[in-house]
Amino acid sequence: MSAKKLILIRHGQTEWNKAGRLHGRSDLPLNDTGIRQAQQLAAQLAPEGTWDAVYSSPLFRARQTAQILANSLGIRALHENQELMEQDFGDLEGTLVADGADEQRQLLVGTGETEEHLVGRAVNALFKICHQHPGQNVMVVSHSALICSVIAALTGESNPRMANGTYVELDAQLLVNHVSREPLWH
Repeated sequence: MSAKKLILIRHGQTEWNKAGRLHGRSDLPLNDTGIRQAQQLAAQLAPEGTWDAVYSSPLFRARQTAQILANSLGIRALHENQELMEQDFGDLEGTLVADGADEQRQLLVGTGETEEHLVGRAVNALFKICHQHPGQNVMVVSHSALICSVIAALTGESNPRMANGTYVELDAQLLVNHVSREPLWH
């Protein structure tokens, strides 16, 4: 049995998002727009019922978004998970990338983490989270490259996009199907 509802949330905007810079593991706070995005998202999710847990990447922009959601929605269970951290872009972190240039980003990642590794660790984390919360509603606050890479791997959708402060619901069965083909990390 797994989570009843699992949503993946991209953290609110930072100054580097606004400027079009690759974040990766660089640890930056939300800007004023990002704080408002997290507050608006909490208001949007409030009518959907009780949320039982929120998980977050340990990077400050994701933790800050998760904390705003938890405080606004009365979620007591707030967990950090290292496997939800953004893709490591290596030497290219902080460089300017054209808006929405996923192909360019993938070409530049040569010195950092591969997308295959990113998807493996993210699916591993999400699968475990689903099974730790059977029948519950769970939020996961993470990052664009991680979320979009997981969605692409699980659904076959090419070049999914995700704006700051938005979410997508993930069907837990997609995780089960993926894990049945690709063994979990230990």
